[in-house]
Order: sequence, then C-alpha cells, then structure tokens
Amino acid sequence: MAPPVSSFGKSSLRPQLDLQVSPSLTNSDDEQELAVADLLIAAAEGDVPSAKKFAKKLVLAGIGVDEAVAAVDDPGSKRRGPLHLAAAAGKAEVCALLVEEFHADVDAADVEGATPLIFAVQGMGSTAVVGLLLCYGANANKADNGGIVPLHIVAERGSYALAELLLSNGAEIDPICEKIGSPVHIAAENGNAGVLKLLLQHDADCDRFSSLFNTPLAASAFGSSLECMEILIEAGADVNSGSPETPLMIAAGKGSIACIKCLLKAGADANIPDESGKVPVEIAALKGQEECVEILFPVTTPLAEYADWSIDGIVRHGKIVRLRQAYKIKAEGDAAFKKKDYLLASSRYTQALDMDSADSTLYAKRSLCFQQMNDKEKALADANTFRQRQPDLPESSEEEGTAMKLVECDACCWSGKGTQRQSKGSSSGRGAATTQ
Repeated sequence: MAPPVSSFGKSSLRPQLDLQVSPSLTNSDDEQELAVADLLIAAAEGDVPSAKKFAKKLVLAGIGVDEAVAAVDDPGSKRRGPLHLAAAAGKAEVCALLVEEFHADVDAADVEGATPLIFAVQGMGSTAVVGLLLCYGANANKADNGGIVPLHIVAERGSYALAELLLSNGAEIDPICEKIGSPVHIAAENGNAGVLKLLLQHDADCDRFSSLFNTPLAASAFGSSLECMEILIEAGADVNSGSPETPLMIAAGKGSIACIKCLLKAGADANIPDESGKVPVEIAALKGQEECVEILFPVTTPLAEYADWSIDGIVRHGKIVRLRQAYKIKAEGDAAFKKKDYLLASSRYTQALDMDSADSTLYAKRSLCFQQMNDKEKALADANTFRQRQPDLPESSEEEGTAMKLVECDACCWSGKGTQRQSKGSSSGRGAATTQ
C-alpha cells in the first residue's frame, strides 16, 4: 500500500499539511514502527478494515495506538497519529473507530502542538469529522505552539458551518494570537464576510487590538475588503483607531479607492499622521497612488513644508521621495551582492522595484541573485522581464549582460527546448564570465 501524498491543507497561518508518511518509517526494520506506518496510511486513506487490523496488531503487542505513535523514533513522523491524518483527510469512519475502539486521544498534539481538530479544519474541513471530534470531547480552544486555535483557521477559510460548530461547542469568540490577531482580524483581512458577521453576532470585539493589524478595521483595509469594512463600521468600529497606522493610512498605501471612500464617509480623519509624521495623502503619493491623492487632497489640511500644495505638487513630491528611497535601497542591494549575500540583495532589489518599477535594471540584478542561489526559474523569469523591457539595449553592465545571456540560452541550458541563439555583444564574454 503506497503512502498517500497530499498537497492540500494550505494556510497562511500554519505549515501546510502533508499526509505523506515518513519514508524512513515505512522502511523501518522495527515491526512495531512498520505497524504504525501501515496504520497511518490506512487512516489517511479511510481504509477502515486495514486501520482496524493494524491497530489491533499494536494492541496485541501490548501497546496502545497513542503510545505506539509516541514511541516512534523518527523526526519525520512529527508525532502525528492516525487520528490526525484521518481527521485531515475527512475520514469520519476511521476517526470513530480510533476513538471508540482504540481510545485514541482526541486532543493529542503533534510536535507543532496541533491537535486532530486543528488538522480537521485545516485539511478537508469536514463538518462530519469536526462534529464527531467535538462530540468525543475535543477541546475547541486548544492552541498549537504558535497560539493558533481552530477558530483562527476557520476564519481564514471562511467556513460558516465550521464556525457555527465550533462556537456552539465552546470555542472562545476572541482568542488572541499575537502573530495573527483574533478570528475577527483574520476574517476581515481575508474578506470572509459571512464568518465575520457570525463572530460579531456572538459579541466578538470589533475593536480588538492586536500587534500585527491593530484593529479588525485595519485588517479589512489591509485586505482591501470593502464588505468586511462596511460590516465592521456598522457594528460600531472606531474608524480612527490604530497606532501607528489608521485604517485610512493602510487603505491609502494599498491604493484601495473604495475603502478610502468608505472610511471618509464614515468620518475617518485624513489629518492623523503616522509615526514619521506623514498623513494619508502623502502615503498615497509615496506609493504612486495618484487617484487616491485626488480623493484625499480636498479633506487634508495644507502642509507648510510643501511649496506647491496641489494634487500635482504632492504627486511630484511623492515621486521624488520614492525614487530617492529606491536608489538607496538599490545601493544596499549592490553592497549585499558584493558581499555574496544574495538573499539579502534579492530582497533589496524587490523592495526597490516596489518603489521604482520602471527601473528594468533591477530585474537584471535580481536575476543574477537568483542564479547565484540556483533558483533557475526565478532567474530566467527576471531575465525575460528585463529583456522585454529593454529589447534593443546592449549589455551595459555585468548584470544586464548575464540577464541577456540567460534569455538567449534558456532553452538549451534549462528547459531543453528550442535552439541557442547568438546574443548581441556575446563575444565580449562579460556576462558569460559570471554565468555558472
């Protein structure tokens, strides 16, 4: 029986779930570990007869299912038992078998602190499995090592039915995790209006503060979720809450015109500055959001430091500041590259691109970083972007020359398709010297 491979269970809150049983466990010389491996595979596949067979084998050997999992000497297994895998895969019958006949612990934690209930909501999200685990006494408020509880994940996924199940079985309405906030923050950021309404109906705090997003309204602005923003405002959320960033500042930086209009209509103050003293209209200008500047300009008090207090003047000033910042960050990237810190260099070039997307040389520089890190796909993508931006530009630097050569030889060197072509200026060897 081949171990199942799974690519589901993606979440921005927790590591992605993987139902692949550790190869070192399936190839173990220990009979007990082999029985555990077979049980894990059967549980993930929902094979009730096989799961029963291998669980009985462990019991007859004088060890329970949970004890056998805990005894496995394999870091790759991560102490995930058959109940974890069956719950994630939505296999209710196997879950029932393991709990009722073999007394599996419904709150057993893996090495990351995740319980079968967390696996259930992050995996298939089966209401049958979640309901079953709760019926068997699973703790709806047991968090993993990062402080994440099932309701956080459900708020991210937007499952109204699962949220109802958890709340009706004792889930706390406002559990806070410093890294991600409360379920209200998460639902608002991800635009899950139905779950957000349900949480508010259960008296969730619409102004709950977290270190990441400040308030749920700020989270809705970060996610550019107009519907969630409107729901929170209707629930009485403070439109000017948040430090160092108000929801209006976030919306201005994101270029979310609808959210800016919504906040202004609800009474948001466009003159509250951030920690550096910038007001929303300046933030919009720094981000190149000209239409947002036009909306915010009439409700912003003139600033004395601007010689030209006009829409054009603010946009022009923002562009100058943005390009200066991009130049500085680009220089930091160059310095990091010289020190062979390619990860930092690529990060700086990405930041510079966010500020000055017209500087095509940044793609060439970042392409060379990716090449040095052996990330061929990203290296080629950036090289292609550079070539498309500058189709007739001869190689004027080492990075640009290398980027050109990557485009010319991509088929032969990496994909095995097409024919290598002679690039302009390739006889100089300048770019080729750095291409490995």
